[in-house]
Amino acid sequence: MATLEPSVAIEPADPDRQFTQILGLYRAHGWIHATDPPRLRHAIAMSALSLVAMEADEVIGYARAMSDGAFAVYIADILVRPDRQRRGIGSALLRGILDRYPVERFHHQVLVSERGAEGFYRH
Repeated sequence: MATLEPSVAIEPADPDRQFTQILGLYRAHGWIHATDPPRLRHAIAMSALSLVAMEADEVIGYARAMSDGAFAVYIADILVRPDRQRRGIGSALLRGILDRYPVERFHHQVLVSERGAEGFYRH
C-alpha cells in the first residue's frame, strides 16, 4: 500500500466552502451524482461523516458515510482525483471512516463498489 504523502491531510469536509471542489471530483469520475448538484449537496448534508483529502487549499479526495450511530455504517462514496490515485489517498479516507466507525462497535459495515473498483476495497 502506498504511504500518504506528508502534504496531504485528511480532515472533516466543509461542504459550504468546498462543495464546488467536491462536485468536481464526482464530475471527474463521471458519477451520476454530478448531474444534480442540489441533490448531491443534500446527500452530503445528510451524511453522518464527510471527509476530504486536502493538499494546500485543494480538495483532492472525498469520502462520506451514513450511520445509525450504534451498530451500522454505510460507506457511500470514496473519490480521489484521477491524477492523484494510487498514492494512498483513498486508503487514508477509508481509514478515516473506519476510525470513526470501528468494526468492534459498528459490526454492520456496508460498502457497495462500482464494477472494477473491487480490488481497491479488497486490498
